[in-house]
Amino acid sequence: MEMTCPNHEKCPIFNGVLAGKEITAKSYRRLYCEAGYEKYSACKRYMAKEHYGCCPGELLPNSTLSLEEIGLHYHLEVH
Repeated sequence: MEMTCPNHEKCPIFNGVLAGKEITAKSYRRLYCEAGYEKYSACKRYMAKEHYGCCPGELLPNSTLSLEEIGLHYHLEVH
């Protein structure tokens, strides 16, 4: 089983969008991106990509929004 999220190459959280927040970005990578399927599959970014086929750029891995709320907020349709 893959340890790193399959979406990491295109993920802005994984690739440094949190400019000036390197500690936060490193924590997200450790807690979600690089922690195996059980952890990265709990990431709201991963869940949104799986459900909608895309992920809003500013969505954080630990968002408190449900998938339905994410869809409504970002005007996404089920993939």
